[in-house]
Amino acid sequence: MVISLGDPLGESLFLQAFGKKSSVLKILDFLMDNVGSDYSKTEIAEGTDLSRGTFFSVWPRLEALELVVQTREVGRAKMYKLNKKNPIAEKLIELDGAISDFYASKLMNSDIGIVQNVSQSYPSSAEEQLQTI
Repeated sequence: MVISLGDPLGESLFLQAFGKKSSVLKILDFLMDNVGSDYSKTEIAEGTDLSRGTFFSVWPRLEALELVVQTREVGRAKMYKLNKKNPIAEKLIELDGAISDFYASKLMNSDIGIVQNVSQSYPSSAEEQLQTI
C-alpha cells in the first residue's frame, strides 16, 4: 500500500492508514479532525461525503458505543461531537496523533535526505576550497 504524503487537501493520514472505505472510520476521522466543534447529523454526513442512508445505517453503532455525545439543540437539529471522555475515543485520538507523528517524521526524513543530496551535489564555496587542498 502506497501512502501519499503530498496530498494536504485529500484524505487524512488516519484514513490513509486504516482505509477510506469504512463509514464508521470516516465519521470518527471527521469528528477527531473537528474535535472542538459540534455538528448536526446532516453536517457530519456532508463532511464525510456519506449518503444519508449510509450515515444513518452506521450512526446507531457510534451512539451505542458512546463514541458520540449530543451537546445541544439548535432549533430542531441535535448537535453532536466526539465523546472525549470515552476511553475508546481517547485511544483513537492518541492513535491519530501517533499516525500523524509517524508520517511527519517520515516526511522530515525524506526532506533531510533531499537536502543532503543537494548539498552533496552542490558544495558551498568553503567546502570546495577545502576539497581542493
